Amino acid sequence: MFWGLAAVVLFLEWPAGIAQYTFAAGILCNASVTLANGGFMPVAAHRKMRGPARSLWVQKHSGMRLTFLADNFGNRFIRFSIGDVLLLAGIIVSFFGV
Repeated sequence: MFWGLAAVVLFLEWPAGIAQYTFAAGILCNASVTLANGGFMPVAAHRKMRGPARSLWVQKHSGMRLTFLADNFGNRFIRFSIGDVLLLAGIIVSFFGV
């Protein structure tokens, strides 16, 4: 539901340009990996997560799909994905008006 609303707002309210397409690519990457894994974002964590999933993020394992788009980068405190980088790039490009 969230990704659908984000896409609708993106295309209805924001004039077309490089920032919009970069932001849309980030939405597409994050939505794809989340939907491919039953609504959860796989995370390549340094430490083992314990217990059942209580949020959107779950420990990455071999049976998951599109893991190259998952939260694979960062350090032990913060993890991010290719989609997150594209979202941030779209925001920065929009802010500077390129």
